[in-house]
Amino acid sequence: MKQPTIKPFGEQAILIEWKPSVDNKTLTAVLQVKQLVLQTYTKEVFETVPAYSSLAVFLKKEVQQDDFINQLSQKLKKIPKAESAISRVLHIPVCYDSKFALDIEDVAKTNNLTTSEVIELHTKPTYKVYFLGFLPGFPYLGGLDKRLQTPRKQTPREIIEAGSVAIGGSQTGVYTTSSPGGWNIIGKSPLNCFSIEKNPPALLKAGDFIKFIPISKDEYRKIEVEVDVDIYTIGEEAKNG
Repeated sequence: MKQPTIKPFGEQAILIEWKPSVDNKTLTAVLQVKQLVLQTYTKEVFETVPAYSSLAVFLKKEVQQDDFINQLSQKLKKIPKAESAISRVLHIPVCYDSKFALDIEDVAKTNNLTTSEVIELHTKPTYKVYFLGFLPGFPYLGGLDKRLQTPRKQTPREIIEAGSVAIGGSQTGVYTTSSPGGWNIIGKSPLNCFSIEKNPPALLKAGDFIKFIPISKDEYRKIEVEVDVDIYTIGEEAKNG
């Protein structure tokens, strides 16, 4: 893979960019450089933010931006070829009942499907978490079936509840906190995907995989109680990323 470019990003940050792409090879390279930066520059860096094909690195005030870019450029010339690592696959339970799936009929109608087919197509893939954003801990996922791609709503809702599972354009995701939003809600998970009381606060991280597991309303209530009292154990398996 071609070496990424490095350029200033504001006054105290840099941006490392690869060729624009949404694929596992690019993400593996992004995460490899992120790990290198965090391990090598513990005194110079206070935050890194990965995206599909870039990595923003935020520097502490005393760090000279140009010097850091020169040092990192030399490091990246010697970095070994990125190799896929073993990643975790987390099972995210979702209730697709009409009580929670406010827009599933619209998604079905838009794509000439039945609601059962929407659920089947949505739960079939293993989705990769490329990065977190939009809301704290909100996962940007790759892998949505093209037959489910649905335009965002023309009029966004004022509040979408935390845990809502939705489709917006070519993407699907889980609302990690309650917020306004224009994605089409097709279900809800009883899991708490973001909590400032936990360490780390976000359930997911870039490089993870997730699998949506359909559950009934009764199962939803049961898991909701287990989550509230902190006894729920999320399903997990390993996958070569």
